[in-house]
Amino acid sequence: MIVSNNVSPLWQNLPSDHRERLALAVDKGLALAPDGRATVFFRADDVAVPSNAFTAMADAFRDADAPLGMAVVPAWLTLSRWAALRKTAGAPDLFCWCQHGWRHMNFEAPGAKKREFGQARPARDKRQDLTKGFKRMGDILGADFTPVFTPPWNRCDGDSLAAMPSIGFKGISRTVGAGPDAPEGLPDFPVRMDLHTRKEPDPSTSLDNMLKELSDGLASGMCGIMLHHQRMESVSLSFLKVLLDELGRRNGVQYAHFGTLLER
Repeated sequence: MIVSNNVSPLWQNLPSDHRERLALAVDKGLALAPDGRATVFFRADDVAVPSNAFTAMADAFRDADAPLGMAVVPAWLTLSRWAALRKTAGAPDLFCWCQHGWRHMNFEAPGAKKREFGQARPARDKRQDLTKGFKRMGDILGADFTPVFTPPWNRCDGDSLAAMPSIGFKGISRTVGAGPDAPEGLPDFPVRMDLHTRKEPDPSTSLDNMLKELSDGLASGMCGIMLHHQRMESVSLSFLKVLLDELGRRNGVQYAHFGTLLER
């Protein structure tokens, strides 16, 4: 498994007025949203291995009665790991489980943006890995598998997108504005706010940028929020709980996960 657990400077020195700034961002976004209402969904990437961080994340969403989409790396998953994850998460109505690549491996040349499903690989190989992941998810998760694809690093190419509907995928989730466009019949549920993989060196600037992502997402009527529990420590966990609390207080916020989004 190749993932980074680097902690952003934001969580090493979180500004003391973060809750006030968060509340203002939420209210600003909702004030600009259609009819003052917005759908919010959370997506947690790189799921497959039980851990204390996974448990803490699941507990936070369960305590807030908020749904969460778990993006699972198929090649990392085993029957025993799945049993432990499902038992830890509990509350099956709150959590949905979708596919995060095949084995989260970068195939691009050094210096290029990372992709597991990019132009560096033949279309045949990419389709084979998409299919292997889809089958493994179905075999292990059964009816708990929600057929939405989230590409590692939020990037995939046109070959991969074109193959997804015939494999059985019903949706995709990337970063807002990511290209190329998804084919017809494959709705895109983009994430706008990135909680854990922030790179700004200045914590106050990082908080401002993150809250603008939140406000802009709410103003659009659909705000996806991306999490990486392996990078989550005590400060960012506390902020996540504050975020869930502030969103939960607003009548204009409607929570969803990929399963309920597909039903719409």
